[in-house]
Amino acid sequence: MMKPLAPLTLALMLLAAPAGAVAPHPGPGDPRIFEVLYDPSEVVELHGVLGYQLSLEFDPAERIENVAIGDSLGWQVTPNRKANLLFIKPMSLRPDTNMTVVTNLRRYNFELSVKAKAPAKAIPFSVRFTYPPPVYAIVEPPPLPPPPIDRNHAYSFQGSDKNLPDRMFDDGLATYFTFRSQEDLPAIFAVEPDGQESVVNSHMKDGYIVVDRIARGFVLRRGSEVTKVYNDGYHSQQASALSPVRKPKDPWWRR
Repeated sequence: MMKPLAPLTLALMLLAAPAGAVAPHPGPGDPRIFEVLYDPSEVVELHGVLGYQLSLEFDPAERIENVAIGDSLGWQVTPNRKANLLFIKPMSLRPDTNMTVVTNLRRYNFELSVKAKAPAKAIPFSVRFTYPPPVYAIVEPPPLPPPPIDRNHAYSFQGSDKNLPDRMFDDGLATYFTFRSQEDLPAIFAVEPDGQESVVNSHMKDGYIVVDRIARGFVLRRGSEVTKVYNDGYHSQQASALSPVRKPKDPWWRR
């Protein structure tokens, strides 16, 4: 039967586990110029050698804002005037430590170690960061503008001109009226195909009285003043070309 590990034993095992730090590799030119791909979730190993300084080269668009180092006595850390390069130099043989660099765009984590000597051709002089290509969000194109409203302005009238709208049109679904504001508004009735008048539903929108339908005609009544308005552009719903079409009665306005 397996016994559970004590918390202290488990903690020591975790501390002893190998770190997953990333080591820079020589670039395509001089092997002492190293490169490493930036990954915000990785720690970068830097191995310094006594008597040598090492420069870190960041994105040209970046500016160093903060540098924090665990063992500040063992390392000399100096940014350049433009704050896009960082020079680090080990001052003595000391235990490994860490360093964090924060720029205006990114954060970098380093593990620092120092050696007394190393082969001259293996000593890194510079570490240059490379970066993955930017990921662009896919932006959906804006929706197409709605098609223009086909408005029918073909209206004529008979009767009193005192009820006459200043403007009148329909969009195939509703009929729009505006009147002179200083006058009382007339009552609006739709004329059905059989010539009978019917009450309409209406509401106000953007200064218009909007009747929630279209019709062959409307009757506007205000006191003794009566105005008949004819929809000269009216098109009723067409039946199928293969089905019989009802023969219309005489137009209501001729009765």
